[in-house]
Amino acid sequence: MSNQLQKLAWITGLALGLVNLPALAENQQKPISKISQLSDLEKPATTIQQWLAQSLVQITGVKSQATAKGIEVILETNQSDQLQLTNKSEGNSYIVDIPNAQLRLPSGETFRQEKPLAGITEIIVSNLDASTIRITVTGETAAPQVELFDGDEGLVFGIASTVTTSQTPPTPSPAEQPSTENQDPIELVVTGEGGGYRAEQASSATKIDTPIRDIPQSIQVIPREVLKDQGTIRVQDALRNVSGATSAGYYQGFSEYLSLRGFAANIFRNGLRSYQDYGGLIETADVERIEVLKGPASVLFGDAPPGGLVNLVTKQPLTQPFYSFEGTVGSFSTYRGAIDLSGPLGNNENTFYRFNTFYENAGSFRDFVNSERLFFAPKLKFALGAKPRPS
Repeated sequence: MSNQLQKLAWITGLALGLVNLPALAENQQKPISKISQLSDLEKPATTIQQWLAQSLVQITGVKSQATAKGIEVILETNQSDQLQLTNKSEGNSYIVDIPNAQLRLPSGETFRQEKPLAGITEIIVSNLDASTIRITVTGETAAPQVELFDGDEGLVFGIASTVTTSQTPPTPSPAEQPSTENQDPIELVVTGEGGGYRAEQASSATKIDTPIRDIPQSIQVIPREVLKDQGTIRVQDALRNVSGATSAGYYQGFSEYLSLRGFAANIFRNGLRSYQDYGGLIETADVERIEVLKGPASVLFGDAPPGGLVNLVTKQPLTQPFYSFEGTVGSFSTYRGAIDLSGPLGNNENTFYRFNTFYENAGSFRDFVNSERLFFAPKLKFALGAKPRPS
């Protein structure tokens, strides 16, 4: 009986094992399907590569342009402030490495330009590796000078030429040198015209043209260039350029009263006393320059106040023809026209003339106050020597 029960249990266990065999096979296939899904682990690696590529500064374009000093190479990017550069020189090459950057050009991965400038052999911009850009500038005889700065378009490299244009001409042989025998000496005459606001001579205090540096007194000169550039037609306006000079006009502004260092100033013309200190306006149509002698040294001229004096140096006839026409329009209905003529008188080389005239019609800052003025200043100059004197 016991043997039969053992056989029955064995057959029952074998049947149950055959029934569970498909389930066991299914359970054995599930780990295999999970292992096949391990390819998903590659996805994080791809994400890391994309992150590294995005962290690099992208250079999308390279261009060069000529400048007054040489040539500029521009790396086009809007992140030039994030670039850190290292530079070095090797032989005739100047090398700049830019880490954490990548070159992505539409035309390729390398920018090359040969002989862009005198003394420069080649310029190369390329990727040194996956995260470094190298710029190589090669000179003909020496490493060129490269200047780095940020521009509106990106990172800019300024490259200067290493070629110097100064050359020493070859020395001719004795057979090629021209003979200097029986040759007249060559006379070279250079003529220049002085200009500007600097006056080197003055006639105040000495009554002759003397260099200002040799006069131990306080002298200030207002040249014609200043009067012309400022459009000055009044002496009181010109004296605004002089320290210690003030002006207080009378009669609605149609009279000039000048003072120096708090004292009334005397008016001189060409070193001689002029009795135009009070009343009326001082004419400037025929004035070449204004000299101001400040301080008590003015008493050397006689009855002069201790504040100083004003010397008006008038225009003199010229040996060459000169013609000038000027017009002025100002506030308060001011109209003024001036004529300045000079030169030889006819065909006579020893007689010269100067003619200055103007007409002025002006109003005032007060109603029913106006003025009308007409001025003539003819001059003649006789050169009694054999040759005409220079002007």
